[in-house]
Amino acid sequence: METEANDLVFCLIFLLIIFFTSVCYFLVYSGLFAPIEIRAERPSFTSLRIAYKFARGPYKNAGHLFTEAHSLIPELKTIGIYYDDPQQVNPSELRYCVGIILSEGESEPDSTHLSTCLEYGFKELVLPAVDHAVITTFPFKSTVSIFIGVARVYPKLAEYIKESKLCAHPMIEIYEDDKIIFMSPLSKQDEFYVKETQDEELTNSAAEENQEEEQELSHHEITHSNDQQEETEQSQMNGVMEDSDESSGSSFEELNHS
Repeated sequence: METEANDLVFCLIFLLIIFFTSVCYFLVYSGLFAPIEIRAERPSFTSLRIAYKFARGPYKNAGHLFTEAHSLIPELKTIGIYYDDPQQVNPSELRYCVGIILSEGESEPDSTHLSTCLEYGFKELVLPAVDHAVITTFPFKSTVSIFIGVARVYPKLAEYIKESKLCAHPMIEIYEDDKIIFMSPLSKQDEFYVKETQDEELTNSAAEENQEEEQELSHHEITHSNDQQEETEQSQMNGVMEDSDESSGSSFEELNHS
């Protein structure tokens, strides 16, 4: 009986060793210790024509859009563009878009691919070619590679941009067959912002202007009310003084008459 218990413990230990060894191997295979080289250079691709969907909220919620985009046309690369710094912006206010790369450079997209994307609610946009960008690549071996890549790459990107005193935005991820390209352009940044982000900025600006106008109007009304109150109080004081003068005069005349 004791021998069987010992054998069972040995088997459990052996299975645990195999399990943890497999997990460690899978993490290493997915890029846990892959070298990360950040550099500023011209990207290997030029302009990109994409079909995208815009969203707002925590970046971790972007996964379902990537799944939708990849399922729609599996043979094409997917792309994600992230517009806000999650360290400075509330998670619910983060802006991003996810889509499919329809074509590169001067080549025209496949009409079937384009019509399929438009049919499923995607919008079309051309991203410009840039001469310089902060860029690095990370191995894309499995879905876990995405989480490891995001956790390892972005801190190094932020450190490189800060130390080099660069103005780099937004952050872009391009998923190819065997690698993830992390990139942030150093020029033409405004052209990477989809129409939805520009509309929201205009809306926010208009809301701020309306709020300022309401505050000015409220201040004017309060000032006007205070002025009216001061005039009323002054008028009342003058009336009291006049009544007092008349009363004093009448008493004096009565005193002299008597």
